[in-house]
Amino acid sequence: MRIAIYVLLSTIVHNLNAQQIKEHVLEKIKIRAKETHSDAVIITERGKTIYKDHFGTPEKPMYIASAGKSLVSLAIGNLLLNGQLDSLDQPVYSLFPEWRQGQKKMITLRMLLNHTSGLQDYANASIELEPPPTYKVSNVIDLALAAELTNSPGSTVFYSNKATALLAGVVEKASGKRFDHFFVDTFFKVLNISDYKWVQDEQGNPTTHGAFIIKPSDLLKFGQLVLQKGVYDGKRLVSEDWIGESLSQGQDFTPIWGLLWWRLPKYEYRIIDKEIWNSWLDARVSKDFLKKIRPLKGVLYENKIDFYNALNRVFGDSWNQILNHELPESVTSSKRIYSKEIIAYYAQGYRGNYLIIIPEKELVAVRCADPLDFNYNTDTFEDFITLVSEMVN
Repeated sequence: MRIAIYVLLSTIVHNLNAQQIKEHVLEKIKIRAKETHSDAVIITERGKTIYKDHFGTPEKPMYIASAGKSLVSLAIGNLLLNGQLDSLDQPVYSLFPEWRQGQKKMITLRMLLNHTSGLQDYANASIELEPPPTYKVSNVIDLALAAELTNSPGSTVFYSNKATALLAGVVEKASGKRFDHFFVDTFFKVLNISDYKWVQDEQGNPTTHGAFIIKPSDLLKFGQLVLQKGVYDGKRLVSEDWIGESLSQGQDFTPIWGLLWWRLPKYEYRIIDKEIWNSWLDARVSKDFLKKIRPLKGVLYENKIDFYNALNRVFGDSWNQILNHELPESVTSSKRIYSKEIIAYYAQGYRGNYLIIIPEKELVAVRCADPLDFNYNTDTFEDFITLVSEMVN
């Protein structure tokens, strides 16, 4: 009897402590959301809204940038479900015969989704794929098809906007509908989404590396779709197997990427060790930069936010732009040491647009920021992902 009472009391105390932690973290999220000029934050747990704020303005569709890549992954899942694509390992040349030559014939649909296609690309999409009104290319699909190979397919991982842009062509070839028409018919109508716009190239192709302009509350519905393992309002849109596969590690090079989804390890240590430092020396990074950042060399940071804060102390609010300017794309800013345990999955886009899913707790969180009055140096709210994950720890 005493043991039962003790267990009951321990459970009550544990639940009270967990609730206090959640409320404390939620308060921090509210403060940071305002500090970073967020335009929307919504958090639901087990289908119940526990926080929602549009910060004094009516909800409206917003450009979610690369967060839309994860929605493109769902589109591929639907085509597989309905047999309009054979498999993830189907060669791209089966849809685009002009790739049935050289190393391009080795590229599969999986490689387009897991960033291992080897296509020449820039991490910054605006270099070649800038959206309207200052178009740099008239047809993003043709641009991707014409791209040279920087690496052999499957040999390395590199975040590829071009590969994702090509998926608009894959969807059109497989379904017979332009990507936006397909997505509206397949997903928006089922999810009761009616207020939206598209970013398109000059010829009308949705730029699937960053095409979606939707309301934050509608973005949240895609998180619910994933939580419900591909079913929404009783209708199956993607298979349960696809949800599992797309959230799993998508290649052998890094655990943080699935198939156009990001994965959050329980911890992510950062360090500028001897290997990283020597790679900078080999890349002939400027001596002035090395002198400034030298105090951070050899320091182990227990999470990336602490590392970012250290960079901020050295370089100021514009530290990210300075690193992008000083470090070639061929080198990394730090060594990452990841936990094997994954605690959350998320979509992420420019300006800090996030869709976060924590299946174990049935929690979905969205944060969106509009371009107006946005300061990239201070407003990306990169700790939103970490804070949301702390709510359930």
